[in-house]
Amino acid sequence: MIRTVSLWIRINGKFSQPLYKDDKQTRLKPQDGEYYLRCAGKWYPVGNDPLLALDAKAAKEKLLRAVERGVAESEALPHLNPPTEETRLTVESAINTYMTTGKAAQKDWRKHTRQCYTLALKLFTESCQKTYVDEIDGDDLRVFKVFLRKQKTSIGKYIDPRTVYNHFLNTVSFLNTYKLRDLISQNEWPTYEEKKVVAYDPEVLAHLLQFADVDETDVLEFFLGVNFRNGEGAHVEWPDINLRTKEVKVYSKRERYDWQVKDSEQRNIGINDKLAERLAARHLRHPGNGLVFPNSHGNPDTHLLRIIKNVALRAGLNCGQCVGTHQRKRMSCAEAPVCRKWILHTMRKTWASFQDRIHTDFATIQTELGHSSPATTRKYLAAQDHNSPRRRQQINAAAALLDTLKVE
Repeated sequence: MIRTVSLWIRINGKFSQPLYKDDKQTRLKPQDGEYYLRCAGKWYPVGNDPLLALDAKAAKEKLLRAVERGVAESEALPHLNPPTEETRLTVESAINTYMTTGKAAQKDWRKHTRQCYTLALKLFTESCQKTYVDEIDGDDLRVFKVFLRKQKTSIGKYIDPRTVYNHFLNTVSFLNTYKLRDLISQNEWPTYEEKKVVAYDPEVLAHLLQFADVDETDVLEFFLGVNFRNGEGAHVEWPDINLRTKEVKVYSKRERYDWQVKDSEQRNIGINDKLAERLAARHLRHPGNGLVFPNSHGNPDTHLLRIIKNVALRAGLNCGQCVGTHQRKRMSCAEAPVCRKWILHTMRKTWASFQDRIHTDFATIQTELGHSSPATTRKYLAAQDHNSPRRRQQINAAAALLDTLKVE
């Protein structure tokens, strides 16, 4: 019995019958996808050219007819255009191309992004021992997921679920580039509990500032006033600040510091009068055109967060439940500046919530936060809705209904 050969096209991970121009199915309509032959329960990729796909189908049917004439099936049904050892793409070569001349170069990734992908792909090669890209399948990703959960940090702590997810996502992105899509279903991906960042209360911030010295207050009020990310604050220089117009500019500084803003989002941020006066006073204490917040060596201080954590500890505002690394020792945040409650991300969230409370328009908040996606800005503001007067009134009104039912 002659086995049948059918032609399929895979678009966005889904297989379907291709569209033909004629009833005899001799000409295909152009479609953006990968063609496959289906025969004897197996799939055979035949590229994305419709003419070559039809030729491959005809050749496969010819080989099947040869089986009927007594030709050995092993000879009659070879893999179409099997790659040779010389032409097969190795995993090592694919990663090297991806990180040097491929996607990383084409999208001009930031240094941090490159580091994240480099680490993820390094872990993948440790988990997956296969030599060639075309050997990788869904089982390799399943093994990789388990492998990632066993990884530990430099202090012996298991990496958190969000880091596991990020490594997995970066690896899948790499595989997608080489047309290895949908190797496993989305419900098999690693999961994590998304943390909801809640803005600091104004009363808490006022208490925090009481325990800060002059330079520490400069850092705190700067981040609260301009919503900068850590890298943006570390690389701001005095010429970037215009005290006359009361604004500060954010932009990449590759030549001097090999640093780029996230998402290539240059922007100008307006600063309040109080912060402008504070910065003017700081400039008098630290004259010149260099960095506003340098470290002891005059370089960008990428650990400005430590200043905030130190002040929070002195102010007695740590939660007392966190455990972190301080001076190479695991310590409780009750006695060391390691509380996870105090992060710059929450400072940005606080800035956004204050702007929302005074009814700053959404587009302005998104622009000044440097968000390329409105969805990200909505996440910043969504958690604050339950604290709004309108929402508090709704919550209390619902509770009053329950009290009414109890009385009845």
